[in-house]
Amino acid sequence: MSSWQLFLPQGELEIKTSRQGSSTAVLLAGGRKPAAEWLVQTAAAKDIYCADKGIECCCENNLKPLWLCGDADSAAQGCWQQAQAAGVKILLHEPLKDDTDLQLLLAALPEAVNIVASGIWGGRFDHLYSNVFSLLHYKNQRGVQVVLADEQEIMVLMQQGESLLFKPARPENIEALSLLPLADRNEVTLQGVQWNLEHSPLFLTHPYAVSNMIEQEKVIFTCDQGSVGFYLKYKI
Repeated sequence: MSSWQLFLPQGELEIKTSRQGSSTAVLLAGGRKPAAEWLVQTAAAKDIYCADKGIECCCENNLKPLWLCGDADSAAQGCWQQAQAAGVKILLHEPLKDDTDLQLLLAALPEAVNIVASGIWGGRFDHLYSNVFSLLHYKNQRGVQVVLADEQEIMVLMQQGESLLFKPARPENIEALSLLPLADRNEVTLQGVQWNLEHSPLFLTHPYAVSNMIEQEKVIFTCDQGSVGFYLKYKI
């Protein structure tokens, strides 16, 4: 087992796992834009990849991505032109296609990198649903770590045999902690919260482990079986 550590503005995250990429990148999609300060701090010293409208986050915060992938149907044309002029690698696709812009970008990534995906939350539910399971597939396929995050919400995709240690910067700012089943049958262990769990079953058709509260300085979570989203909602 090895450890993957990620320092987000909301706190310190460490995952003990046998799956780990060679580096960590930020992926920006077309949902709710992360706050500027959060994005600049999170993206520091990391490669950035954009799926279509995600390029607007880079334009607005003076960030240069490595790649921009999509069909150019949702982002401001000026941002596409700015990216091209700056020498960003453009992966342009026809609008009439089966895969989403995010799916095309994930398939094209050149190596197995851990991902902090932002611009995921706050949009249409069908987009969110597609993004979550597309990122889970990428994690499964590449054997890496994936976190969906902005300054308001975080979800860490966890699989059987992986454990997580989370130390919030300000526990009082966390509105809720939930465990979201992403496979038919799951088993979870959770400590440091109001309602601890010990090898508890969690089913896709009965997602009861929602709206828990952090009570200690650190939270320990283990995915004993299946695939589970470790989700945090911050007060705004």
